[in-house]
Amino acid sequence: MKMIRLCLKITLFIVAFIAAAWFFMPWRSLGEYALRAGGVAYSSVKSASGGFSVENLRAHKLNGMADLSFRTLTVVPDAFYSLLSFSLLCRMSFTDCSLGEIAVTPLKKIPGMGFGDGRLTVSAWRKTILLEGVRSNGDLSVNGDLFIDLSAERPIQRAALTLNVKPGVNFEPLEKEVLPFLQNIMPLEQEGQGRWVLRR
Repeated sequence: MKMIRLCLKITLFIVAFIAAAWFFMPWRSLGEYALRAGGVAYSSVKSASGGFSVENLRAHKLNGMADLSFRTLTVVPDAFYSLLSFSLLCRMSFTDCSLGEIAVTPLKKIPGMGFGDGRLTVSAWRKTILLEGVRSNGDLSVNGDLFIDLSAERPIQRAALTLNVKPGVNFEPLEKEVLPFLQNIMPLEQEGQGRWVLRR
């Protein structure tokens, strides 16, 4: 009986410690540090419930091709799950995400595309990354899940991701210039007009 009480007290202490650490964690400062380390541009970082929110975030020349920008990006880490699973899990939401003008070659550029508002859950462990519940509602909407292993020869291990173009949006430049290139490096297939599927 004494052993059970002792175990309960220890468990209660651990839970209380994690809750206190979570509540008093300086998420805003941690967010600013991560952004500076990543070398991305932003206007401000604000505290959000359980995490932090970045305003006017811009990643310059993503893969040397285009800028990726967000009006706001909110990150909410799940500390309790991360400690239990020895991995990193966080929930993200964003507004007004867009891919800027795309440099197909140094002399040829095509218009970018807006992803709109959305959300996703990110889990990372060692060299693996799982993107779950990806949702966006822009001119190019994205829905699905993606599992990436950075140590593998083919990083995309599992995928069930759909890309849908809104009716009336001129998708032809991207369809002709960028998607054929992407098809050479990932299992991307067209399923009807303005609909592409990444499946593995």
